[in-house]
Amino acid sequence: MDMAALVNQMYYNMLMPSVISIYIIITGNKLLANQVDRGSMAYILSAPIRRTTVVTTQAIYFIGSLAATFLTTTGTFMMVNNMADAGFANDVIVYLNLGAFMVSLALAGIMFAASGIFNLSKNVMGTGGLLVLAFLIIAIVGSFADFGVPDLKPVQHFTILSLFDIKNILAGGSDWIPKIAVLGGIGIGTITLGGLSFVKKDLPL
Repeated sequence: MDMAALVNQMYYNMLMPSVISIYIIITGNKLLANQVDRGSMAYILSAPIRRTTVVTTQAIYFIGSLAATFLTTTGTFMMVNNMADAGFANDVIVYLNLGAFMVSLALAGIMFAASGIFNLSKNVMGTGGLLVLAFLIIAIVGSFADFGVPDLKPVQHFTILSLFDIKNILAGGSDWIPKIAVLGGIGIGTITLGGLSFVKKDLPL
């Protein structure tokens, strides 16, 4: 693997997931459970606003903010790549950021589900937040298998982040496509679970 590809893999394996996970944990907690916990949800729902409207708006905001982030990243990556002549094809850049977005969607879904199921922020952080952090830490530890520590390779299979097959994308393969489809399914499924749970559960209003 050449240096450019190595740096690229380190970015998408370590730096990007770390930064985006912080945003997902903080924002995911604030969308529903934190507002219930602080009592502001009672004020929102005292107006003629249905719970389905609230949860749909929050989900669209969450997904939209992530999509905007990766659209911006894709455009910046392409611009820098062309200016510096780094040698990456534009379609590879798109695929890398699409995969990164799907990882983020899956992690965001986990947090959104926890925020929809629980009424207390501490419970959301102790379940969804802890799971997101666990997946992230395992992915970072497992990534060292690609940098000279082959004994850590089995660790890579204990996190959903392993479904983002960066090496296959960089190699021009297609095995990564069904894997990110699974990530997308996890994201949509868990966001739906969180929304349905919030709509149906009893709220301390």
